[in-house]
Amino acid sequence: MTHQPLDDLELETLENFLESDQVHEECHNFVMAHGFLTALSICPIEFDKNKWQTILFEETPNFTNAKEEKNITQLLTRLKLDIHKELESEEEFLVPCEMALSDSPDELSELQEWSSGFMEGVFLTESHWFDSEKEDAIAELLLPFMVASDLFDDDDVVQIRKNTKLAKSCIEQIPDVLTDLYLILRTEPEKKSVKKKPTPNKNKNTKNHNKRS
Repeated sequence: MTHQPLDDLELETLENFLESDQVHEECHNFVMAHGFLTALSICPIEFDKNKWQTILFEETPNFTNAKEEKNITQLLTRLKLDIHKELESEEEFLVPCEMALSDSPDELSELQEWSSGFMEGVFLTESHWFDSEKEDAIAELLLPFMVASDLFDDDDVVQIRKNTKLAKSCIEQIPDVLTDLYLILRTEPEKKSVKKKPTPNKNKNTKNHNKRS
């Protein structure tokens, strides 16, 4: 059976549900969920659907009925497949938000939310990202997401963030880097011990932005 991508109405239905009062306040909104599922789609190991949906929702939503529950969970599963198909095509990846950081330190832009969701997906499956001969290359490719996510306080990341021109140049690489990461992680690596991986600031949380604030 041919895969049918989500249409505009289905995308709107999913986005509205993830922003509704039916979900926990720490539930991923649509852009965070998209980033999270993008990372899981790049990872070469399939992560259990029930587990990633549990993490995404934070707590079981207050579904109106069984039909709504089935519809929303199917839309999420199809969204993940849409993302996988887009990565697999090796065409330019469309991040569903403006490629810009927030001007306010108290509010995250949608790109920062998307990148936070992405890095959460990376940390969830990190043993499959860094346990290879390509771990240094992968860590380097993750730099734009580290800059955009605002989860890291490394000196190099902070300096890039402070330089508006450099930060803009860095985050604009994200669509191309996603394809690079997909290709590098889908090849068969030579296994070796893990040396290096990005570590977020422990005082920050991937869900530090309340979508209803």
